[in-house]
Amino acid sequence: MIRVSTGISVEAIARRAARNTGALLHLLRAPFGPGEGGVLRIPIFIKFSSLSTLLIFLVAWGISFPVLENQREQVREQLLASGARMARILAGNAADKILNEEQLSLFQLVFDAAEDDQILRAVITDRERVVRADSLVRDIQIPFTPPPGARFVGEDRGVTIRSFSHGKENRILFEKAITFQKVPVGYAYLVFSEDSILRAIRDARVYILLITCVIVLLSIPLNLAFSVYFSRPIKALQESAKAVGDGIFDRRVEINRNDTLGDLGEAFNKMAMDLSLKEKIKDSFGRYVAPEVVDLVLEDPEEEWMKPAGVQASVLFVDIRGFTRMAENMEPELVVEKLNAHFTRVTDIVLRNGGHLNKFIGDEAMAVFGVPRPDAGHADEAIRTALELQEELAGNKNSEDPDFLFRVGIGVNSGVVVAGNLGSPKRMEYTIIGDPVNVASRLTSLAGAGEILVSRSTMLRLRNPDLYEMEDRGVVQIRGKRHGIQVFRVLGRTNRTKSNPSPDAVGMQSLALREGG
Repeated sequence: MIRVSTGISVEAIARRAARNTGALLHLLRAPFGPGEGGVLRIPIFIKFSSLSTLLIFLVAWGISFPVLENQREQVREQLLASGARMARILAGNAADKILNEEQLSLFQLVFDAAEDDQILRAVITDRERVVRADSLVRDIQIPFTPPPGARFVGEDRGVTIRSFSHGKENRILFEKAITFQKVPVGYAYLVFSEDSILRAIRDARVYILLITCVIVLLSIPLNLAFSVYFSRPIKALQESAKAVGDGIFDRRVEINRNDTLGDLGEAFNKMAMDLSLKEKIKDSFGRYVAPEVVDLVLEDPEEEWMKPAGVQASVLFVDIRGFTRMAENMEPELVVEKLNAHFTRVTDIVLRNGGHLNKFIGDEAMAVFGVPRPDAGHADEAIRTALELQEELAGNKNSEDPDFLFRVGIGVNSGVVVAGNLGSPKRMEYTIIGDPVNVASRLTSLAGAGEILVSRSTMLRLRNPDLYEMEDRGVVQIRGKRHGIQVFRVLGRTNRTKSNPSPDAVGMQSLALREGG
C-alpha cells in the first residue's frame, strides 16, 4: 500500500471547502458567455480545476501502465521458464517408457501434465516424431507436425521455445528431446496459452482504470475548492483593475493572505493609491497649467522638457470691450464670477478646436495653436475658434442674464514664435514670445466689439481661404513696427463646400513660410 502525506488534515480540507462553497456556487452561476472576438470565455477556476484533475488522471494512468507492462513481461518470463522446466520433467520421465513401449504409462504422463491450467496440450513422440501419446487423445501413430507460422522465441537448457497463433489465441510451444544415455529416443511437446496472461493484464487494466476514475471523481470537489481558493483573489484583482482602468482610482482589493497573492493585492492597492494621487495632482495642476503641458510634464518629469524652440504657430487674443466701465458698477465678487464664466466659455472653445490656453491677462485671454504639439492646420483652428467665440457670445443674449453681455474684440496673427519654458529654476512658466505675439495683441486692440482681425500672415497659412468671408482693411500701422501690415476682418463662413486650395493659395502659403511670417 502506498501512503501519501500532504501535511493537511481532513478536517482542515473540509473547513476550507465549506468556506469556499458560497464562492464556488456564485462562480458556477456566472455565465459562460462569449468573450472578445466571439471566443468562449471560461472562468479561470474551471480551467485550474480541470487542469489539476487531468494532471491527477495522467499521473495515475502514467504510473499504472508502465507497472502493468513490466508485470506482463515478468509473468511471460515466468511462464516460459515454467514451461521449459515442465517440458524437461516430461522428457525425463518418458525415456524408459518409450524404450519399453509402455503405451499406457506414456498416456498417463501426458494426462498428468495436461492437468495444469496453463497447458493446453501435451504430446510424446518417438525419434521419428510419430505420436505415441497425446493429451487430446487424437489419432496416434501419425507424424507430429509443428504449427505453421511458429516463430522461434528462444532456448532454455535444451528446450526450444516457439510462439504461434491459433485463431485469435496466442500460444507457446515447448519442445524437448527425450534421451536415454545421451541417445535421442523421442520428443516431448507442451503447448501453453499466452492469452491467460493477456486476460489477466486486461483485467488489471480495467481495475486500475476504475480505481483511477474513482480517484479523479473524488478529487474533483477538492480541486474545485482549491481552485476557488486561488482564483477568487485573482477575480477580485481583475475587477479592481477594470475599475481602475475606467478611472475609479479609489477602488481597493481586499486579499488578507500571507502569500504571493496577498503581496500582489498590496502592490495593486499601492499602485491604485499612486494613480489616484497622480490624477488629483494632474487635475489640480491642470487648473493652473494647460492640460497639454501637464501631460508633457507627467510623461517624463525628469527630462528637461519643452526647451525654448522656434515653431510655426497662430496666436489669438480675445479682449472684453468696456470691461472697466462695467466693473465699476458691480460688486467685486460678481465681477469675478462673471469673468470666470466668460473664461470658462473661452477655454472650452479653444480646447475643442485643438488650441492651448496660454494665459489670462486681466480681462484678456491668450491662446496659441500649433504648440506645444505641432499642427500644420494651426491657422484654420485659430480662425474657427475666433468665429465660435463671437457666435457663442452673440448667442448669450438669450441666456439667463441678457443684460450682462460681454462684447469682445479678437486678433489673430501667425508666424514663427519661440515656445518653451521661461523663468527661474524655482518657478517656470510655459509661454510663447516673439513678434507674432505682439502683432496679435496689437490687432486685438484695433478690433472693435464683435470684430475679428487677422493678419496677412494668417491669411496665407489657411488651407482653404475660400471657406471664410474676408474684408480687406488695407495696410495698418502697428505700434512698434517700422512698416505697416495688411489686415483682414473675418466676417464669417462662406456657403462654399470644402475644396482643395487653389494653386495661387498654395504659392502664397509657401512664400509666407519661407518669409517666416
